[in-house]
Parts: sequence; C-alpha cells; structure tokens
Amino acid sequence: MCDTMVTTDSSTGSMLFAKNSDRDPGEPQFIQYCEASEGLGTPTHPEHRKSYDLVQYPRLKKAAASLPNPLKALVSRPSWMWGAEMGINEAGVAIGNEAVFATSKPEKDGLLGMDILRLTLHNASSAQQAVQIIAGLLETFGQGGNGSYSGKLTYHNSFLITDPTSAWVVESAARTWVAKKVEGTATISNAYTIGNAYDDADDRTELTHPDFARSNASTLYRWFTKGDIRQQTTTRLLENGGASWETMRDTLCHTRGTTGEIDHTMRSICMDATGFVKSRTAASMIVEYHNGMPLAWFTGSPLPVYSPFIPFAVGPEAWDLAPHADLRFGYRFSQERTELTKLILAAPVKAKQKIGALAREIETSCRTMVEGSWRQGASAQLAQDCTAALAEEQTFRTNVQDILIEFGAESKSLYEKPDSFYRCG
Repeated sequence: MCDTMVTTDSSTGSMLFAKNSDRDPGEPQFIQYCEASEGLGTPTHPEHRKSYDLVQYPRLKKAAASLPNPLKALVSRPSWMWGAEMGINEAGVAIGNEAVFATSKPEKDGLLGMDILRLTLHNASSAQQAVQIIAGLLETFGQGGNGSYSGKLTYHNSFLITDPTSAWVVESAARTWVAKKVEGTATISNAYTIGNAYDDADDRTELTHPDFARSNASTLYRWFTKGDIRQQTTTRLLENGGASWETMRDTLCHTRGTTGEIDHTMRSICMDATGFVKSRTAASMIVEYHNGMPLAWFTGSPLPVYSPFIPFAVGPEAWDLAPHADLRFGYRFSQERTELTKLILAAPVKAKQKIGALAREIETSCRTMVEGSWRQGASAQLAQDCTAALAEEQTFRTNVQDILIEFGAESKSLYEKPDSFYRCG
C-alpha cells in the first residue's frame, strides 16, 4: 500500500511532491537514471517473475512502440519490472501511483500501473500532458496483471502528477478514468477520492457523469487497505504542519508507533510488515522545485524513519555523473540497504532511536552541500554536489554499523568493507 501527496511551498510558492512506496518486504526497489529505450529491446530488470515476463512485458513493448519516448527519467523501480513506482523526468514532471480496488476486474494482459507511470515519464513535458498520455494508455491497452513480488495482487491505479507549477490527480477503473486539477494540497492513497467533481474524463464517463468513486470502489478493499484513513492522515499532517520540505519528510516518516517501535498496521504512513500485513515502506521520494528547477530526494532504503533522504539532480549533467545511471550499481545499492534494514529492525529500541536521529542529521548535512547550487540554478554544479552527497549516505551506513555493534549486534556483514563497486566521488 502507498501514499502520495502534493502541496505548494508556503515560502516559495513552488510545488512539493512526496511518496512512500509500500511493497513486499523482500522486494528490492532501486534508484535509476534511465532512458526510455533501456530494457525494451532486451529485458534488463535484474529479477524475474514469469507472469510479468510472459504477459505484461510484451504488452509494455507494444505500448512503448506507440509513443515517441523522447525524455530521460530518474525513477525508483521494483527489481522485477521495467516500470517504476515513482519518478521524475528531465522536464520536471513527477508521478506517483497508487493501487485502488474496483468492483470490476483488471485485465489479465493489461499494463501494470508502474509501466504506465514510467511510459508517461518518458513522454510528458507537463502534468496536463501526462494526464492525456495516461488516459490514452488506459483506453488503448487496458490495465491489469499481477503487481505482487510474492503471491498475487491485481488492482487498478490512481496517479498523482506534478510539474513546477501545477498538479493533477487521475483515478481509473478498467479503461475508464477521471482527472481533477489540484488546487493547493492533494493526497491519495489506496482508495478512490474523486466523486462527480472532475475536470476531465473518458468519453463514456463524461457523457453519463457518475460519481466515479461510488460507482467503482470496492467496499471490502477500502476497509482492508485503510486507504481512507491514511489519506485523511496525510491531508491533516500537511495542513497542520505547513507546506515545506520538512513537513513532507515528516509526513512520510509518520507512524502511529515510535521511532523505537514503529507501527505494523496499514493505518501508518511509514509502515512495517508483520503477520497478516505483507507491506513495508520500501522506498520514499520527495521532489521540490525552485524557479522551475527540480531537486529530488530518495531514501534508497526501506522505512524513512531510519533512512536519510539523499539529494539527486535532474539536470542533463546528472546522467553523466551519477553512479545510479548504472543499473548494476542501483540494484546492489538497494540490496545492501535492504539487508541493513533487517539488522536495524532487529536492534534494541535505543539503537533504533539513535539511528533515526542520525538519519535526520545526515539530511541536514546533505542540504548544506546542495542548497547553494540548487538555489542559484547552477545545474552542472548541482549534479556534482548531489554525487558528492552520496558519500554522506555511506557515512550514515558506516555509523549505523557502529551503532549496531555498540548495542550488541554480531552479524559478520557489519564488519565487512563496503563493496568495491560502491563509489561516491
């Protein structure tokens, strides 16, 4: 389960976007700078699921062939698919998607929502254009397939889209859809939010103009996912906290538990899997804009309460400098941090509290490193500063190992040197 939100920075008037991606706890999700052609000729996803490779991947290739795909994108991507849970392209369009559950069944050979998202990033130069691209993909190719890393989960999709000056929500059921322009703040979760007040829709919906949520939402899944509760929580947190990067960060880190013992239910924004709940916050992203220039922040690790947000540039120089342009690097990066998260979760409460505080200190250090070049609009320097900031994440990882050892951890992996492939500049 996931949560996505957008608001306008009260101090600058610029847009702020954020998302938690909640996925299977064993599934790596990696950061990648990528071109649209990557992985379409020959699959490059490092892990494989038979149902995806045999059904959704061929469908994706047909959809990609219908589009020009001119734009590069920075994405956070599950390890077994071409698509992405969230990302931003070089035009500054950011998108996150949510699983929503309708009374109608998804199509077995439809596109995965994550593939729709990445296709849109490679083709949309504005948020409004992204709405039309998503609509065209839904109407032409449908949506569906198994979206689960382990087991089976089929669903429909909603999307929250922003660019430097505007934002839209798109909600869908099968090949029907509605879109609403955002005024101020909007949050979405695993529940439909758009009734009969929408700004655009497919032809059939436009003609009959039903209450879209009431006509399509599954009552059972609405109760199970707690999407309504989380959507109300994110809205309240954003309204009460004031529109700022820190508020977005704190919202993504929100748990009904504590830093020492986070919540294990689907009522929290930052959640951990246990027992019946098979969903963990696997990756997190924030995007902020200044005079149209975006700056993306990713955790690169599960559970943002224990993971610092690290800055990533989106300008043209970033694709040449950033190590995450190498798929192998990104995948290994995510694997290492997924393993470290297991050790953190097994640590005592005081160790977790210390690690959580350290994550926030690292963010402050990273902000100091990149703030000047970002505010000045110095794209080339920002790319260099963001690459250098990755070293702060390595410092965090080393310090976390020291904290775990301090509190009695005995795992051999804590004493190993970082992988020789890990280079931060």
